[in-house]
Amino acid sequence: MCIVLANVLNYALGTWLDRQIPNLVPPVATVDGSSLNTSRFYAEQPDTVLMGQPDAATLLSFYTYLDEGGTSAYGQWRSARAGLRAASDPFLLRALEIADASNAGRYLSLLLLVITLLLFFGGALKETSLLTPLLYFGIFSGTTALFGSLSAPLFTVTVAGALFVYFGSLRLFLPIYHTEWIRLFRPALTFCVFLLATMAWRGPELVDYWFWTSPLFRLGLVIVTLLTVFFHFSILMSVLASAKMDATARVFALGMPLGFTLMVAGFFLGFFGKEAGAALERLNYELVLFPPETVASFNPDAPFLLSLIGVLLLVMAGIGYFIQKIAR
Repeated sequence: MCIVLANVLNYALGTWLDRQIPNLVPPVATVDGSSLNTSRFYAEQPDTVLMGQPDAATLLSFYTYLDEGGTSAYGQWRSARAGLRAASDPFLLRALEIADASNAGRYLSLLLLVITLLLFFGGALKETSLLTPLLYFGIFSGTTALFGSLSAPLFTVTVAGALFVYFGSLRLFLPIYHTEWIRLFRPALTFCVFLLATMAWRGPELVDYWFWTSPLFRLGLVIVTLLTVFFHFSILMSVLASAKMDATARVFALGMPLGFTLMVAGFFLGFFGKEAGAALERLNYELVLFPPETVASFNPDAPFLLSLIGVLLLVMAGIGYFIQKIAR
């Protein structure tokens, strides 16, 4: 059912991207450093020679390596990068810095992937061990840091902090034993292994490039994401059912950790920086996903909207959960 649903969602995601991308970026794709625009430019005009733009041409040679792979393409990218001293645009310079770290990201991703598989198949991630949550959290945080090319502190802190708050809330708010709590970490390993395997192929930027250009990769990403979410909540519902909670109470119980996580993440991003929307611009600068002009047009109060949703979800779920508990 997850695979069938993933095909439907992948088609819907591709259709939505085709409709939204023209609204997010200029009609004509340019090499501005963002993975979205640069991927579009490479896919539409792969043989175009950028006259008078050596920094853009250098970045485009890196996308040639992402697309084709091989020692020859990588050597051409390194030769072009060696002849370029600095980029004129700070955002484009950030994209080149991420590209420079792609080789290190490949080997570190491969190393973390091997360590993760050895820990899992070697029986080190035991449900009864007090060290297992730290190992899981280390794998999740390491994957996040590698996706940000080890140079995205705000992104890493936000994702790792949200995971810490969410799994901590599960143990704090709900009647879950230690072994059951550890079992809830396991489905996320599938998602981490999928990302690490992709990044170990040609670097962290390959995830962005394939997301924008490859429907097959998006399908795989959607399938893995759905399976991860399905198995996590399936285990959680069975754990709550074993605690003799009825279906209504279980639904309300799910809302408390989710709401608390959204509230904390929203407040953290909302109060980051001196100006509203600074967190969104910083996250985009660290990951170079969209052009800076696109992010500047976003609602700067979006993080506070996220926190408001979290507060409402936490309050409603908490009231419903405790009313069901008292009634029972």
